[in-house]
Amino acid sequence: MHALHRRKLLGATAALSLVGPARAATPGGQDTANMPAPQFGAALPLTGTYALEGDETLRGIQLAVDAVNAAGGIAGKPVSFAQADMQSQSGAAAAVNGLISGKQVNILFGSGASALSYPASAAAELAQTPFIELTAPADGIMTRGFKYLLRTCPTTAMAGNLAAGTIQSRFAGRNLGLLFNTGATGGAIAAAVISALNAAKLPITLAAGYPEDAVDLSDQTGRMMRAKVDVLLHAAGPDDSLALFQAMRSLNWRPASLIGCGDGYGLRDTHIALGPALNGTLVIAAPFFPGPAEQIADAYAARYIVPPRSAESCSAYVGAKLVFDTLNTAGGDPAKLLAAMRNLNLAPGVLLNGFGARFDASGQNTASFVTLQRWKDGALVPA
Repeated sequence: MHALHRRKLLGATAALSLVGPARAATPGGQDTANMPAPQFGAALPLTGTYALEGDETLRGIQLAVDAVNAAGGIAGKPVSFAQADMQSQSGAAAAVNGLISGKQVNILFGSGASALSYPASAAAELAQTPFIELTAPADGIMTRGFKYLLRTCPTTAMAGNLAAGTIQSRFAGRNLGLLFNTGATGGAIAAAVISALNAAKLPITLAAGYPEDAVDLSDQTGRMMRAKVDVLLHAAGPDDSLALFQAMRSLNWRPASLIGCGDGYGLRDTHIALGPALNGTLVIAAPFFPGPAEQIADAYAARYIVPPRSAESCSAYVGAKLVFDTLNTAGGDPAKLLAAMRNLNLAPGVLLNGFGARFDASGQNTASFVTLQRWKDGALVPA
């Protein structure tokens, strides 16, 4: 198979339960006509290394904007949002600050990639501007004690715990290999998997990390083969998921079972590139447009003329729509958003992709989750 560069891959209404009154927008409880209107912005990687993830997150936000506007907007006013290209870590703060100062944004969405969420959410925290993380999962993002940060999507710890549970229930006693890129998401998934496996007293036969920008995994794959690994857990992005299959093909080897975590394994583009070779691969990720979320998939296909590329657009839609609906219930006052979100108590299953909404002290939505899925004939199905 020819080497593929990342660029070749580019191609519910929620019932809201607000517990208790939210904080007043202005001293003295001024008339709502005088309160500032919500101004939304999205800081996402639209070019560069993480452009595919950023664009898929953007599409989810756009679909949520379409849905809320079709229902009458927020407090009777249509929603729009500005966007900024957050191409790299060094440019993340400038992208966020440009939205705040140049576009008067007072509610921010991100991020498409964990590596970019760290500096972007830090810049928003310094500016005391709410930052809602929709898709970046690294555990460390939420451990910094930020007051203006909430995350609606699942975490790398959730992925690690499900991986350990899957291995314990389905593959106990087998030779386990762990292969991962050392980027912000892949490295965090690997750390969570190792922690969960250690807690379950499940040994790892061989663990191997490699740089996030690695294009050849022949050496690491050969080591797995020589170690007689028959269950391989791979935490990868789009490029290195392809690199593993290239290496396995060149070595004429494949483990009996492959479990994929990270952005690379949940992409339709990965299946387009690999075809039947991906069949049977297990995937640990957020739900890929299940059940009621099919209406989002239909709206996606109608707007973008292609089916959804990953669960990130579904997670982004659900998170952004949750923000819009919560704000609408709070009368459209952006100063009430964070308190209203923290007071939500929506059980899993309420939101269109199966998530609920319950935020812990760190700002993490503990009613989000990952699921075990499997590639079968070009589709991700429950496993």
